[in-house]
Amino acid sequence: MTGLITAARAALTTAAALALALGPALDARAATGTFVYDRIDGSHGRIADPTNLVCYDFDTPALGVDNDTDTDARVFNNYGCSGVSEVVPSRTAITWGRYRAQSVRFG
Repeated sequence: MTGLITAARAALTTAAALALALGPALDARAATGTFVYDRIDGSHGRIADPTNLVCYDFDTPALGVDNDTDTDARVFNNYGCSGVSEVVPSRTAITWGRYRAQSVRFG
């Protein structure tokens, strides 16, 4: 019984040490600022303080974007952050002729 308790304590200590070491690396960070996309109907959509590595689908295709966040964004021509992509650096705006962005991911 004592051996079982010792083994359980050792396992718990190891798990706690791993959580402390890896926790910050696994923590989802958020970009600070607002990402604005220009809808094809002339109105604008906004994403405030987006979480990094999360895919955000636009509600309609976008003709342009204004990345007023502190993190680079990658826009995609398909929903679900798939297809052809383009990086939009932090604090940069882009307007396209024929390209229609449909989703974005930060970080």
